[in-house]
Amino acid sequence: MAYRVFRRFFSLHQAWLDLLVIACLGTFVLWTGIHFDLYEALTRFNDRHESWQSDEFILGFVVMGWCGFAFGIRRVLELRKEIVGRRAAEKAAIDMAIHDSMTRLPNRRGLDLEFHSRRLCPNDPFFLVLFDLDGFKSVNDVYGHSYGDRLLQELADRIRTSLPSGDFACRLGGDEFALIIRSAKTAESARLLLNQLASLISSPMVFDSVRLGTGGTYGVAQYPKDGMDLSSLLRRADLALYQGKYDGKNTVRFFDPHRDFHLEEQSQVAQLLREALDNGYLSLAYQPIVALEDGRIVGFEALARLNHPVHGPISPLHFIPAAERSGLMRELTTLLLERACREATAWPEHLWLAFNLSAMDLRDEGLVNRVQGALQRSGFPSGRLELEVTETAVVSDVALASKHIEALHDIGIRMVMDDFGTGYSSLAQLAHFNFDKLKIDRTFISTVLENNKNARIVRAVIRLSEGLGLPALAEGVETQEQAQWLSEAGCSMAQGFLFSEPLSETRLREFLGALSKSGHEALELGATSVGASVDTSCRAR
Repeated sequence: MAYRVFRRFFSLHQAWLDLLVIACLGTFVLWTGIHFDLYEALTRFNDRHESWQSDEFILGFVVMGWCGFAFGIRRVLELRKEIVGRRAAEKAAIDMAIHDSMTRLPNRRGLDLEFHSRRLCPNDPFFLVLFDLDGFKSVNDVYGHSYGDRLLQELADRIRTSLPSGDFACRLGGDEFALIIRSAKTAESARLLLNQLASLISSPMVFDSVRLGTGGTYGVAQYPKDGMDLSSLLRRADLALYQGKYDGKNTVRFFDPHRDFHLEEQSQVAQLLREALDNGYLSLAYQPIVALEDGRIVGFEALARLNHPVHGPISPLHFIPAAERSGLMRELTTLLLERACREATAWPEHLWLAFNLSAMDLRDEGLVNRVQGALQRSGFPSGRLELEVTETAVVSDVALASKHIEALHDIGIRMVMDDFGTGYSSLAQLAHFNFDKLKIDRTFISTVLENNKNARIVRAVIRLSEGLGLPALAEGVETQEQAQWLSEAGCSMAQGFLFSEPLSETRLREFLGALSKSGHEALELGATSVGASVDTSCRAR
C-alpha cells in the first residue's frame, strides 16, 4: 500500500509536486510557530538585544521575501506568455508541415492525417478522387509560372468553397489534387458532384486581361470496395486517372477492377522495377548468334532479367512494358547497355554485342549521347555494337528515329531491324532507314516447316535481304530441321534454344572458355543445347 502511494506521489506533474512541497513546508512552519510561540520569543529577543538591530534585519528579510514573491509572479506571467508563443509557433509549424504553402490546401501529409483521423467503417463508404489539370503545362510555358501559380490559387479557392461540408481537398504537388468525398454515398451522386466541380474548375479565369482556362481528368476509387488503406485507394484512383487520360481527358472515370487489372499489375511491376533499379536486382543473360554456314558464334544478344528476392523472377514481357509506361525505360536502358558493354569487353574481339532499344528510347532526344556515354565509360568499341529496333518503334516518330539511326551509324554502330514482317509498312521503312541487318521474327520461324505460306514469306524475306545487301538473322530456332531449312533457304545467321539458352555472365565466361580450349568456336547443331525445354516466352525485348 505504502509503495503504491509512493509511486503515485512521484508520478504527479512537477508543478503539483512543487506546490505540495511548499504547502507541507508552510504547514510545518505554521505549526512550529504556534507550538513554540516563536513570534513572542522573537519579540522578547529583540527587546533584550536592541543594540543588535535584529528587528530591522528581520523587517528587511520580510520585505525581500515579498519582493521575491512579486518577482516570482512576474516571472510566471512571462513564462506563461513564452509558453503561449511557443505553442503558437509549434501550431504554425505543424500547419505549414501539413499544408501547401501556395494554395493553403492540405498537402500529402494532410491527406494522410485526414484519412486516419476518422474511424473507418466498411458500412460508411466514401470516395477518394485524384485529378490533375489538362493543359496546365502550356499555361506555364506560354504565360510563365507566375500565371500558373495564380491559376492554382484560384482553383484552390473554388474547390475549397464548392465542396460540401465534411469533404476534404488537398494538393499533392504540381497540378495534381486529391479529394475525399464523404457527402456522396453512391457512385451516381459522386459522379454528379464531380461533374459540377469539373464545370466550376473549367470555367475561364481572367488575370491582368489574360484569359486562362483548363479542364481536369478525374480518377475515382471507392472505400472499401477498391481498397481498405490509403495506398491501395491512391494507386487505384491513379490507375483510373491514367485510363481517363488515355480515353480522351476531361472526364470522370471510376476504377474498374475488370478493365484496369492489367494496368494495376503493371503498376505493381513498375514499383518492383524501381526497387530493382535502386537495389541492383537486374542482370543480363546472353544468347549466342550463330553463322549457319559453319556453326561459328559471331555474337551474343543481351537479354534483360529481373530476379526479385521476394517475388522471384519477373518476365521481361511484364517489366519492359511497365518500364515504358512508368517512364523508367531511359534509366533501365542506360544501366543495362553500359553493363552489357562492360561485360562484353572481356569477350574475344571478333564477337559483337546485340542490344535492344525500345520505342521510348528512340523518342528520347538524348539517346545518342547516352549510347556514347555507355561506350566511353565501358571502353567497348562502337564497331562491335549492334542496336536492334522494331518497325513499330521507328514509325512512332519517323523524323527523330531517322536522325538517331544516322547519328548512331556515324559513330560506327550497326543498326538492325528487329521482328521484321510483324509491323506495318516494312518495305517503306527499309527504303527510308539505313539498316545493316534484318531479323526475321520467331512467329514465322516456328511454323516454317508446317505452314507453306509462312515458308514462302520467309524465303521472300531472305531473297529481299540478299537483294538489299543486308544479312538475314532468324530468331527463335529450336530444332535442327528449322536450322537446316533456313540454311538451305540462304539465311546467314540464327539464334535460339537449339544452340543455347540465354546464359548468365558467369556461365558465358565458362562457355567461351570451353570453346577456346576446344580450339574452335563453331557449334554443332544441338551440341550445346542446354535449355531447349525452357519456355521461349522468357526472351526479353
